[in-house]
Amino acid sequence: MTVAEPLDVLRSLLDPVRLAVVGAASSGDVSVTGLAERLGIPPKAVARAVGDLRGVGLLDEGGALDQDALRAIAQSLPSPGGPTGQPVAGPWTSDEAAILGRFFDGDRLVEIPSSHAKRRLVLEKIALGFEPGRRYRERDLNFMIQLIHPDYAAIRRYMVDEGLLDRADGAYWRIGGRIDVAADGGGPDVAGTADRTVLPTSLTGVELRAYDRSMVTALADVANDRRIPAYMGDEFPYPYTVEDAETWVSMASSGSPPTQYAIFVGGGLAGGAGGFPRSGEETGTVEIGWWLHPDHWGRGITSACASVIVDEFFTHHGAMRCVAPVMGPNVASAHVAENAGLTLEGVERSAYLKRGVRHDKRVFGITRSDWLGGRSDRRGTGR
Repeated sequence: MTVAEPLDVLRSLLDPVRLAVVGAASSGDVSVTGLAERLGIPPKAVARAVGDLRGVGLLDEGGALDQDALRAIAQSLPSPGGPTGQPVAGPWTSDEAAILGRFFDGDRLVEIPSSHAKRRLVLEKIALGFEPGRRYRERDLNFMIQLIHPDYAAIRRYMVDEGLLDRADGAYWRIGGRIDVAADGGGPDVAGTADRTVLPTSLTGVELRAYDRSMVTALADVANDRRIPAYMGDEFPYPYTVEDAETWVSMASSGSPPTQYAIFVGGGLAGGAGGFPRSGEETGTVEIGWWLHPDHWGRGITSACASVIVDEFFTHHGAMRCVAPVMGPNVASAHVAENAGLTLEGVERSAYLKRGVRHDKRVFGITRSDWLGGRSDRRGTGR
């Protein structure tokens, strides 16, 4: 079914009968007779409204709301604020840079052009984000394109049709397009290009530093406090030995860019914060966590650090979602999650067994769209 232009769809809804039909269709197929009785209008008027709504693509042949049509309309609309209209830097002529500025808002594509020439230009910009000669699994390719535009399937298909990508055995690789020798690739900064070893926070004297072997002794000393793992997973041991610190630092310092950081307060190691990117069907989700020595509790330090970690994963790791599981009695960590912009998404009852006692798991989360929309509340209060 062809979906009408968004303005025509809007006009079709500016009628009380058609609006009532859409409301009824949102919960299932429309019963013309039942809806006519409920509204107190002739069945013929309801049937005419159903026909009109089918005509603009909002209802399917069975009279139910067409979810695919709604998604298509949503994807065709510009994002809030729309593109900046600023020329896009890269290997473009001035005219090409101006055209790209009308379709991109930063790294986000707000509209797929209907013109073949403009669409080809947009696809060439997207292709700059893929390294020539490297093979990408379809799942990873979809994830990278989704950072640019929600309709990753259409973009992927267009790029293959235009000879920018080739595919075989479930893998894709770049075979065409331009090379931007002056820029960093033009695509989302999924890997991170800058030095990410030290991250400042909103608090004076508080920063996050990537782990290195010089921190082993201090980590073993600071982490060896019975109060720290009271409501943490058993993977955080007590007593916390030098061997435990060596194992953690070896793991935490192996990735680039870093995903785990030590919290430094006034120049001394005081805790840790970071994330574990998930894989498989949960690719794009990062589980974040934190801990802090009790001497520094109650000063807003963990909240400030957690906010930085959320920003880091969305900005430099291409995360689509950050989650933080919190053990039920850990009220302070729940406040940290909320201060970092996460909201309570659900409770898994009796999910944890800690020291012979069962506790609920409270799951806090924030999506990339929420983060981009600026709804995260970085008040910097709490533990």
